[in-house]
Amino acid sequence: MYKILLTGFEPFAGMKSNISGKVADLLNSKIMDIDLGDFPLGSRGVRNRNPTLKWETEILSVDIEGSNRISRRVISESLDEYDAIIHLGLARNATIPRIETRAINLNKFSSPDNQGRIENCEIIEGGPIEISVTGSIDSIRRENLKMPFEFSNDAGSFVCNETLYNTLHAISFQNIVIPCLFIHLPSEELIPIDEQFEFVTQISAIVSQPRHVDVVGAMFEDEGKWLASKRDDKMHDGKWEFPGGKIEFGETEEAALIRECKEELGWRIQPIERKMVIEHTYPNLTVSLYFWICTTDSKSPPAINSHSEHQWIETSLLHQYDWLEADLPLINLLQSNID
Repeated sequence: MYKILLTGFEPFAGMKSNISGKVADLLNSKIMDIDLGDFPLGSRGVRNRNPTLKWETEILSVDIEGSNRISRRVISESLDEYDAIIHLGLARNATIPRIETRAINLNKFSSPDNQGRIENCEIIEGGPIEISVTGSIDSIRRENLKMPFEFSNDAGSFVCNETLYNTLHAISFQNIVIPCLFIHLPSEELIPIDEQFEFVTQISAIVSQPRHVDVVGAMFEDEGKWLASKRDDKMHDGKWEFPGGKIEFGETEEAALIRECKEELGWRIQPIERKMVIEHTYPNLTVSLYFWICTTDSKSPPAINSHSEHQWIETSLLHQYDWLEADLPLINLLQSNID
């Protein structure tokens, strides 16, 4: 079960109700299974397509107290029990939901908040000019959501932006990892509340999960030796892996193998059979790895394009190398088959 901390706002500026608060109230303490539909290979959407979610909601006051409410909880509690924080707000001029991608360190109120406060200054003195949301925009973009929406880089200069900035700043200050988003909802006169309710539940299901990628690995064997490639990147520099890479949307495993080996090794290859599938979870990413036995008719050594070096390693010596953690089950399998 994924747990979401969801906030909405009370009415302001003389309004009788606020769609963000109404949706938040409807979801308070609710437990639901969310259907995200099919998962095409290479789509890079989230992996769990029918997750169970539970929401805890708070209705924030439209003033400085409300804008600091969740940031204070981040600092005092760290909110480890939650898988995501989602703020909801009303966008009176919007016709479709807007998912904000950042918050700006600026209050520039054109009208007073519910305390009568008029602000025209930095939200946090000396803080970053802007802070990007920590929820995965890419994961949302790759889903086929039926309700039209848009991404926005302008959360306004009122309490909505102030709330998002305070929360993101606290997350950064505490150096914790939790997805955080802000969704501006249009008036329910434009989009019925039940449709907006469904939209918020789907976004909750997406951002509460880590991103997912499908990866192919090519296994070349020659007289008891396997071709291994050494990573040359910031995240996994110096780690060894089988050559390959991410499957693109619409590709088969075989097509991805052929493309990746051409790009990485400069080889024409033939996938023969799938050897193993590994599901691995990193702190902010899940991966499905499809390892295939492959052959090549290329006579040239593997090119140095995406790696720092390649080596042919005897099966009995594979364990002596520093492999990517996700590849270790395959290494163990190969070594268990040594005569």
